[in-house]
Amino acid sequence: MSAPARPSIGWLAAFGLVFIWSGWVVVSRFGVNATLTIYDIAALRYAVASLAVAPFVWRLWPRHLRWWQAGLIACGQGAPFLLFALGGMQFAPAAHAGVVMNGTLPVFAAVLGWIWLKDRPDTWRILGMAAILAGCGLVAWDRDSGGIAPHAWIGHLLFLGSAFVLAISIVGTKAWQLTAPQAMVCIPTLNLAFYGPIYLAFLPKSIAVAPWTEILLQGAYQGLGPSLLGVLLFTTAIRSLGPSPAAAMMALVPGVATLIAIPVLGEWPGALAWAGIVFATGGILLAAGWRPRP
Repeated sequence: MSAPARPSIGWLAAFGLVFIWSGWVVVSRFGVNATLTIYDIAALRYAVASLAVAPFVWRLWPRHLRWWQAGLIACGQGAPFLLFALGGMQFAPAAHAGVVMNGTLPVFAAVLGWIWLKDRPDTWRILGMAAILAGCGLVAWDRDSGGIAPHAWIGHLLFLGSAFVLAISIVGTKAWQLTAPQAMVCIPTLNLAFYGPIYLAFLPKSIAVAPWTEILLQGAYQGLGPSLLGVLLFTTAIRSLGPSPAAAMMALVPGVATLIAIPVLGEWPGALAWAGIVFATGGILLAAGWRPRP
């Protein structure tokens, strides 16, 4: 990692990241409708990820952070974020999750960055955030998509909660100069330390009766996908392409997640959901730094 990768490697990493995050939405939506509880899925994620990074914890631990700084970052990208997201997927389909979570994340991050880091968004980013909010509004009115529950609005609120706590963690990561390898070891380790005992002592469990195929799918994808491989791919894409193109690629996540969910979950989006995806995708592009050229 001493020199930037070739652009071709960067684009492969960026596309790989898009499919990992899109697949995470679909795998998580599948998981909440199967045997495991959302608390089981979160426990599997941090147990597998912590086991994978255990050999590197001592060398990569972010010792420059105070305990509350490390805890805030770990919570924002850890159990609170995941439980909000998985809880929302119990009420709303994958298309809604892709738009609301991935769409409002740059909005929350921009507002928090403005307040916290004095990083004022320019006109194009403000227009992008307006387009994102319009797309989320269209999704909120959607009642024709496959897999939607009568109280989908509960899922939308939970998705907003997941995006908000993740945005806090992202802005904190930038403010306190946490590197990707440090985040990769810090986040799952701290989450296993504080969430694991709570899960074992108090939270509902179905892992004892769940099929092994389901446990392996959720454990492997949740623990090794976004938590580890996603971090490495995103770092590679940033080093090769730059932060703006790499971030702009994440605009593809709502659409790709929706397309994967059609054959895998049988969730066909309604017309309002498709319109929301279009608005949110364009808004995410602008919020991530893409600009139309004359």
